[in-house]
Amino acid sequence: MFGSLRFLLAYLVILSHLVGTEYVAHFGFYAVRGFFVISGLMMTAALNEVYGFDGVRFWTNRALRLLPPYYFVCALTLLAITIAPGQAANYLKFWRGVPDAGDLLINLTVLPLQFPYGSFRFIPPFWSVAIEIDMYLLLFLIVSRRMGWALIALVTGLTFQLACLYNAIGWGLEYFTVPSAVFPFAAGAVLYFLRRDLRWTVPPLAAGCAFAAWITNMVAGGAVLPASHIFGPGYLIDTICFAVVVSGLSGLSAHQFGPLVERIDRTLGEWSYFAFLVHWLAGFLVTGILYNRDWRGWTLLLAVTPVVLVSSAVLASLNRAFVEPLRSRVRRLAGPYRPVAALAVADETLHGLGAAAETNAN
Repeated sequence: MFGSLRFLLAYLVILSHLVGTEYVAHFGFYAVRGFFVISGLMMTAALNEVYGFDGVRFWTNRALRLLPPYYFVCALTLLAITIAPGQAANYLKFWRGVPDAGDLLINLTVLPLQFPYGSFRFIPPFWSVAIEIDMYLLLFLIVSRRMGWALIALVTGLTFQLACLYNAIGWGLEYFTVPSAVFPFAAGAVLYFLRRDLRWTVPPLAAGCAFAAWITNMVAGGAVLPASHIFGPGYLIDTICFAVVVSGLSGLSAHQFGPLVERIDRTLGEWSYFAFLVHWLAGFLVTGILYNRDWRGWTLLLAVTPVVLVSSAVLASLNRAFVEPLRSRVRRLAGPYRPVAALAVADETLHGLGAAAETNAN
């Protein structure tokens, strides 16, 4: 059931961007953290059960998953900006001016997007994917290899989060940096080892309660609870509740609920990354065609949603035709998938977002 959950997270990121109000901004922040927890679980499962820590095949598959659709949407974005540069500059601050060689290099190499270099971003929330790639490296080198390392990373990440909470460290450091992602990624890795060793899993009812608590915590922040809760205790509660949800879902598979539910879940999961990639461009096209300068709002979100869905379906179809055969070949070279007992991780792909996520992502 991770497919539907990933799409929900992607849509929360879209909502936080396109509605444009201060209240919904943190919906995207919390969704990115959720992507990171799922990614920690899934990447740890993939490294242990699919690739056996074969770095060449793992990184080749990650690159094939993330980069071709990203570059394709970047090219479409550049075309749209070139056609309507003035409207693009008014629509999004990251699209002001003509990208120079440095801007192009930063966007094409991805990893610099997590740093405040340059001002031009084809897909602004792709910084979260740059963070994810850094975390993949940490998982590959240390965290995903054994439970002890995952627990050390969990404690280290939690310590950083508590330091941010109690010492009022700036929000930029608490959210937009690699150290901020250690806690949710490590939580996902720990959940994998707990599941694999049959030590602890969350029953579905508890996972449902945790999901309700996650939604309540997100919706109440800035409404019933003050903004200080959003960027303080609520930010930590968000990760803990979502980790419980992920633990519960790791024991479920969509096929248990019938072929229709399984197909919907698989489709939504496949679309989630593409929705994350294309939503700013879709919003720009809709505002230019239908609204003429109504750059943000709930009406815009409703108008953009079908465009995002159709675009995601098209990108998914192209991805299946041209990229997935290569990824499947890489997985076969890595050996057969060897899931542990009762671990229902249906696929090792994410987003994302990030960026995720950015999955994410924001």
